[in-house]
Amino acid sequence: MRHEWLEYVQRLSWDTPITVALTSASVGSVITLAWITASNARRRKRQRRDTALELALSLEGHARACRTMMHKAVWALTASSDHARHEVCKDVTIPSFVFPDKLDWQVLSQKAISELREYPAMVHAAREHLEAFREFGEPAEFCWQVEFECAKAAMSALVLARATRRRFGTATWKPGARDSAIERELSDFIANAEARRKASLQEPTRFAFEQKLDVDPIVARTNGIAASV
Repeated sequence: MRHEWLEYVQRLSWDTPITVALTSASVGSVITLAWITASNARRRKRQRRDTALELALSLEGHARACRTMMHKAVWALTASSDHARHEVCKDVTIPSFVFPDKLDWQVLSQKAISELREYPAMVHAAREHLEAFREFGEPAEFCWQVEFECAKAAMSALVLARATRRRFGTATWKPGARDSAIERELSDFIANAEARRKASLQEPTRFAFEQKLDVDPIVARTNGIAASV
């Protein structure tokens, strides 16, 4: 059957109406298919950009909310009385975060989805850590811890938002005058906080070492007196 079909095709002349019609139909189908494929690719790329923009905007908004909470933590520390400070601290924590509901996640790659969805989980874990610290820590130390964790969350949000914009070709973020130096401020605060934490961890060791230096001469004098006796 196949051999007979090949012989029939060979007998056809390229200038017959049926051959011209079949060729035209084939060419038209290829062009239509290519146009549909290109149109779908353009639409999918536009959907990816729109989704990436919504994700970046939500992350940048959370970064601003975290910075506001940092200021609130400082205000709580400057409360006039211990009772007022305790009341203000009740509302001080890392702002909760979820991505917008109506997002077309399917247009994004699995790698991008995994990286983006790690951020809400990180915020949730930090909030739980702070709640445990609130229960057992001092209000002043708790407020400082909130300020530090908010700074880290805000910095992570801005880094992830910038990477998302760059990956999917959306416009770069152009913050207003109020947010123009937010990344530098957060970076400086985190660096100073890390230095403070490192110094506080080293302080007990240094105190114990200084105590030992103070005790050693006494021990030496005591041993000398005992030997002379």
